[in-house]
Amino acid sequence: MSRLRRIASSTLVLAAVLTGCDEDPDKTPTDAGTEDKPVYSLATSVFSQAGSATYVSVFDSLDVTGLDLEKAREHSGFATIGAVDGMLFVGAGEGPELTRYTVGDDGSLTEAGKLSFASYGLTSSPLYLNTFVDSSSAYMSLEETKRIVWNPSTMQIAGTAEAAGLAREREGLVAKSSYDRARVVRDGYSFQAFYWTDGNYYDFLPSSQIAVYSNADDSLVKLIDAPCPGLDVATQDEAGNLYFSNWVFSAAAPVLEDDAPATCAVRIKKGELALDTGWTKSLSAMVGGRQTAAFRYLGNGVGVVAAFDKEHAGITAESQPNVVTGGNHWKLWRVNLETGTGAPVEGLDYIAGGYYAFLIEGRTFLLLPTADYAKTSVWELGVNGAAVKRFETTGWAYQFVKVR
Repeated sequence: MSRLRRIASSTLVLAAVLTGCDEDPDKTPTDAGTEDKPVYSLATSVFSQAGSATYVSVFDSLDVTGLDLEKAREHSGFATIGAVDGMLFVGAGEGPELTRYTVGDDGSLTEAGKLSFASYGLTSSPLYLNTFVDSSSAYMSLEETKRIVWNPSTMQIAGTAEAAGLAREREGLVAKSSYDRARVVRDGYSFQAFYWTDGNYYDFLPSSQIAVYSNADDSLVKLIDAPCPGLDVATQDEAGNLYFSNWVFSAAAPVLEDDAPATCAVRIKKGELALDTGWTKSLSAMVGGRQTAAFRYLGNGVGVVAAFDKEHAGITAESQPNVVTGGNHWKLWRVNLETGTGAPVEGLDYIAGGYYAFLIEGRTFLLLPTADYAKTSVWELGVNGAAVKRFETTGWAYQFVKVR
């Protein structure tokens, strides 16, 4: 029995999945070694009693209907992926190494460089804490408020940079760097959200900050104060406006406590480095008064957001935060930013609030795990109409990138 089958058969909690595969296993790949076809990649991490492993899959179409993890490249531990300008990167889950690969049209991966962050104290290379600016510049988070500046083309480290003025602690709460889902590059600047919370990710400061870095010299240009707790998701519309909203954790307290800071979202207009103060919104009003998480823009003034259903969860005075942060008691809603209205997305059942979505070539894909993370369903969602299920796979998939 293969290691993959041993792990899959004894999965306890989490897993991630995805490998596009040709439905004809006997078809001989053409153009082997060339690099002309489009390439997409998904990472699949499986955690079990047998150990953990991550499977990196590549494919050349967004319309794949089947997966074959046996054909994926296996990495130990909880490895992560990223891509920029045709280069695929894998961050080791059990070491501070980063590996770069070229991808052939036949799906082959050829190692094309390594980089180690060992001298900076990292024990892994989590690309969910990395920002790819372009082919020659990237930022890896260090100690929450610092960055390691490195070059994806030369695979060399330039040094570190600090966010001067960003407080490591506020009102007894510590600063946390947002994940890659809340980092965006626009018009020569990189935007990254920070927030303050306790060790359990339950109590949040009512405000966050958005750091703006110059990509020309890697310097901090300014810190933008944002009157919303736990900002950890960023999205951009057709005009170039940026929206920042919360992740699932900061929704627990306002569900369970009346005086906790409520979730909300802010906007930075195209061409500006300041909040659009007249726009800041509580998306709760668009979803029937429910607490929200993870707003993402779709198109034509329409976005999607997860809304927590207290009745479905059976919330009482004794309910614990993990009922909110870990349970499948959320509904995905489309919301119209212009009219302030919303409605549940047709075709989807209750989900976990911490859903992942990826906009690739104008198409939005949702990665929705089961409650125990034993399987993940991949759906496609448009501005209108019901969500369409594309396929289901073992484990928990949460990384989906376009390589070229």
